[in-house]
Amino acid sequence: MKIYKYIGVALMVLSLGACKTDDLERDIDALKDRVTAMEAKVDRLNESMNMIRVALDGNKTIQCYTENEDGSYTLTLSDGNTITLTQGEIGATDVYQEVSISTDGNWVIGGVETEHRAVAVDGVPGVTPQFRLTMESEGKYYWEVSYDGELTWEEVKSQQGTRVYASASGSSSVAGPIASAAPNATGDKFEITLTSNGTKYEIPIVSGLACAITEPNPEDMENGYWIVPITLPAVTTSTSVDLKGDAVLVSAPEGWTVTAEIGNGTLTIIPPAQDGAEGIITLQVNKGIYWAIDQIKVRSKRVITSLKAEYELGDGFYIGDELVSKETYPGGTLIENGGTISNSGVHFIAGGATIEVSEKLVTGEANCLVLVGNDPNNPSTILFKDVYLENHVQNLLFKNIKLVRDGVSEAYLLKLETPMNKAIFDNCEIQLAAGFIYGGKEVAVNTIQLRGNKVKFINSESDISKPKTNVNFCNVKNLTLTNLEITNNVFWTVSQSGDIAAANGQFVTLKKGDNMVIKNNTFCNYFQNPQGITTILTSQFSLRNNIFYNDGFGVASNLINAQETSQFPESYDAFELNVAYNETGDGKKTSKWNICKSGSTLPSPDYSKVITPEEQSPLQIVDWEKGEFVSLKAGYGAAIE
Repeated sequence: MKIYKYIGVALMVLSLGACKTDDLERDIDALKDRVTAMEAKVDRLNESMNMIRVALDGNKTIQCYTENEDGSYTLTLSDGNTITLTQGEIGATDVYQEVSISTDGNWVIGGVETEHRAVAVDGVPGVTPQFRLTMESEGKYYWEVSYDGELTWEEVKSQQGTRVYASASGSSSVAGPIASAAPNATGDKFEITLTSNGTKYEIPIVSGLACAITEPNPEDMENGYWIVPITLPAVTTSTSVDLKGDAVLVSAPEGWTVTAEIGNGTLTIIPPAQDGAEGIITLQVNKGIYWAIDQIKVRSKRVITSLKAEYELGDGFYIGDELVSKETYPGGTLIENGGTISNSGVHFIAGGATIEVSEKLVTGEANCLVLVGNDPNNPSTILFKDVYLENHVQNLLFKNIKLVRDGVSEAYLLKLETPMNKAIFDNCEIQLAAGFIYGGKEVAVNTIQLRGNKVKFINSESDISKPKTNVNFCNVKNLTLTNLEITNNVFWTVSQSGDIAAANGQFVTLKKGDNMVIKNNTFCNYFQNPQGITTILTSQFSLRNNIFYNDGFGVASNLINAQETSQFPESYDAFELNVAYNETGDGKKTSKWNICKSGSTLPSPDYSKVITPEEQSPLQIVDWEKGEFVSLKAGYGAAIE
């Protein structure tokens, strides 16, 4: 069987010479009318293709129909869609595309067989080509076709592989793909006859039979799939349906729980606990001997709403590169708002809750202290009231926590004074009026890790009018530290009065780190001055893909203060791929960002380097209040979700 589609669109070319304004306006209006008529004809042809799809599939009925004044019919299908169907002649043109179906069941467009199915195979429905005309230049249009519901388009090509244009150089009467369309004499079927070979189809007209799945909101759809969230505990997801008839049959992929009832109006779904599971949900409703069918494609997506639920499930989650599960860190407890942390172990703090800490969290030696904000979308807060955090544990892990200092009697928030394995801060909001980490004694620490944090420097409560100074963020020069990793963090300064301020100080002071990585961070008005990162440089040191942003404060910055250069060869490239920018407002401009050796005398060759500020800002979003600094340069700076 072949089905032909004849596309007829008349395109006129205006020839405008020395004419009056009124004539020009009339010609423009005429052109607009022709374009409108052209679009209408394309719409009518695409509606005909949709009707052919209904005829081919045979899985829908017609609830009702209306005959229009122009002889066309408006049909309401059992799935709730409407089609305005025009039979016979469509328009005049000398370029049109023949549409047919090959013996293999594929669509053939303009004599070129495609790989797109016209008829269903093994339960997989065929697709319906949709056409449009795209303007190349004034008065010149070419054909495009979509096979995926108008998500993507491709050019229609001739058998010679060239683009197919529509023009009006000639004229011919062209029939549409449907030669005739009308209800039968008894009014219980709608008959359509194809132009190409005279094939006739009968579509039942059944009042009171409907099977229509309402497509969810666009934000819940992705490439034609309904994205159904997987949550713990499991919850149902639903969309509305119109089901009318005697009974409904539900077909769903393995592992999916689907419920639909006649007269209920709701389709409810619980997906399997498998991320990315997909398939087709099919509803079939009958009335007597007739059946109506509708389908929707679904795909599951894991959505984490409770980290404690992930923990209890057994899968666990990561804090930095450390897996936290019942097996690796047993005994997790949930702390509600106003609760206390009185011992070591794993503690989940309820979303949005605030916990006040006014004394040491752990007084004796312990294996771990793991503090986790339970709701990933609603961070929990720990308020330290004139107290600092001592480690006294092997592993100190924080995730999804807002850390706030209340009082300034202590110079640092965390003091590492006993040997430990790991201190990790992941996806935390850290508010500092003083330093953050201090290695108070000569002890061994394996790893300090900061990933995905937002660190805000504020002025002290005693004087909020002055810029923050001497913020020595991570002073661990007394430690024997194996790994220091600071990646994907934002560091910025805003005074509590709301005025933009600047902070400076030593960012990292380290005697020697076997592995130091500082990459993909964004620094906004935090100046690593006068000594910045002070360390002995080794081959494992890396300062890469960071953004250093200055909002107009004239402060010189020494990013690196190398204590020794014996392992710092001339070809050393650890400082490449960083970006600096200085706002020049009020005539203030930082001239350069230095990377140099400590002291005024440099060895030969000269190891000093400079990151030259760029002329254009590398940030597309700068929000000082929220701490949102979004990079314009792919791969540079922090990208915190």
